[in-house]
Amino acid sequence: MNYDLVLFDIDGTLLDFDMTEKIALEDTCREYGFPYNEEMLNVYHQINVECWKQLEEGLINKEELAFIRFDRFFKKFNLKGEPVEFNTKYRSRLGEGAYLIKNAVEICKILYGKVDLAVASNGGKDIQYNRLRKVDLEKYFKYLFISEEIGYNKPDIRFFETVFEKANVISPERVLIIGDSISADIQGGNIAGIKTCWYNPKGIKDDKAIKKDFIIKDLMELEKIILG
Repeated sequence: MNYDLVLFDIDGTLLDFDMTEKIALEDTCREYGFPYNEEMLNVYHQINVECWKQLEEGLINKEELAFIRFDRFFKKFNLKGEPVEFNTKYRSRLGEGAYLIKNAVEICKILYGKVDLAVASNGGKDIQYNRLRKVDLEKYFKYLFISEEIGYNKPDIRFFETVFEKANVISPERVLIIGDSISADIQGGNIAGIKTCWYNPKGIKDDKAIKKDFIIKDLMELEKIILG
């Protein structure tokens, strides 16, 4: 066995967050009587990515993120509303949107019982727990590491130190993290001294500036990497 513990990111790795985001934003806009189109989704997505990067870098906290992302969105499209209230309704819908990434269930079934599995996510605990339960994935994971509970976000070393403590990790080099985020998952893994696997289904060009132990396009490739 190559690893003692395997960490899976959730959004963009196990669950299709793009689809969840699209439906949640569209439904919340309709509730408020706002227009909705593809341009608005693309603009919001970019704003959200920038805000989460600021969160990962410790420049803002989640309370500030809740206000900033929709304050910027409202100003961009001249919408009138309370950003935090809108965010609350939007987040509630996020918790209902659970759409599986291709082969997410299949790889969990293959690995389950052979190696300890855990999720490692920067998402909200209520949202992530509910989404995992909806697609019946929670049962495969021995540990659920959610930043909101831990108190630190990936790539902060303190997130991973908490993982090591709770999972009784003795040898970090025998831990593997799989995720789609270079900044959170891959950089975080490198900081923590664990192995990293970049899930890159769209074939985004690798700038090679950040070390990656493995790069995969399909989750089923993990069977050989993990089990040998």
